[in-house]
Amino acid sequence: MLRVGMLKAEIMIIGSLVACENGPRDNWRKLSKWFASKMTALYGDQVAVKYFDIFDPDCPILPPDAKLPVVKINEEILSMGEKISMKLIRERLETFGIEK
Repeated sequence: MLRVGMLKAEIMIIGSLVACENGPRDNWRKLSKWFASKMTALYGDQVAVKYFDIFDPDCPILPPDAKLPVVKINEEILSMGEKISMKLIRERLETFGIEK
């Protein structure tokens, strides 16, 4: 799974639609696309970012107490129910030897 090319880390962001007065918004998906472009610019093909809606059939299994959004790196939960932190993710990537 992670042995393709130079890929060293797979970042998964799991979210859901957000209910708003004007209807549901897909904020976490949009943020994930922006985040993926920043990660690619910084790390190239060393990292991949994938977004899952919690209702997608291929959504990774989450613990029963999970709070959205969930950020996983290489299947390990990094954060739940917090803002998606680029700083926290970059710090974890460094522990895998991933550099800009």
